[in-house]
Amino acid sequence: MAPTAASISTASNNTSGAATTAATNSAVTSTTGKIKVLATTTQLGDFARNIGGDRVEVTTILRPDDDPHDYDPTADDSKNAAAAQLIVKNGVGTDDWLDKIITNSGTKAPLIDTSEGIKLRAGNGSDEEKQGDPHIWHSTDNAKIMVANVAKGLTQVDPTNKEYYQSQLTAYQKQLDDLKAQITQIFAPVPVEKRKLVTNHDAFGYFTDEFQITVVGSVIPSFSDAAQPTPQEINELIKNIKDNNVKVIFTETTINPKIAEQVAGAAGVKIYSNLYGDALGAPGTDGDTYLKMELSNAKNMAAGFQQ
Repeated sequence: MAPTAASISTASNNTSGAATTAATNSAVTSTTGKIKVLATTTQLGDFARNIGGDRVEVTTILRPDDDPHDYDPTADDSKNAAAAQLIVKNGVGTDDWLDKIITNSGTKAPLIDTSEGIKLRAGNGSDEEKQGDPHIWHSTDNAKIMVANVAKGLTQVDPTNKEYYQSQLTAYQKQLDDLKAQITQIFAPVPVEKRKLVTNHDAFGYFTDEFQITVVGSVIPSFSDAAQPTPQEINELIKNIKDNNVKVIFTETTINPKIAEQVAGAAGVKIYSNLYGDALGAPGTDGDTYLKMELSNAKNMAAGFQQ
């Protein structure tokens, strides 16, 4: 029998990953002949589709532009979990609501935590941030570890297709390397001293670390956009924007821009819309896949920095 969803994860110390537990036998496939994968977020769904290819049928709990920080599980989520043969989560507190879904569904599907093996950015010490920064996917290096964990999970439940998943993994990790090179080139014309970022909430720390960007602040000074800034925090942010000669505040697709617009008005700076922070965009947008999402973010940031 497959382990319960709460009892299995993958561990990865490099981009190839290392599974802590192996499935004892191959999963029984769905009526389509494909492995049924349930992913918590849109970006994880995209990872699973790229690694699983035509061997998987992927469902995501969150939809494009959904906010994971205040998600309330539905009865359909439990049904999808009960039918799944593999469940993939982000971890680091992003999708803690998955625990309720697993309990309600009674699923026995293996659970893959894609954060395993990733060096986390520290939080501010509060209960809300005690696990660290959950926005791990905004680093292409982290993404390579995450997809390796997905490949390990698929191999656990479908070992007969191990070579296929490894081939898919190798090809996608190459795309991630290419993406990093593209983003590096996008920022190349922007002097490092002009790469100053202010966003809706503190979601881009891994990205800024990877591409030499200074975070001046965020409208919501928290990893979670469910938090609310105090008047003192708003006034401090306005001062920091002026002191650092910041020209633009970037808003995100999943967050109401009202407070950011008020801060921009008080600070005398522009608003740049539509960074993809916590979710992919709707089909047909420039953020409807992980690769497009990160490329779009880089282009928008580079344009804003040069105002």
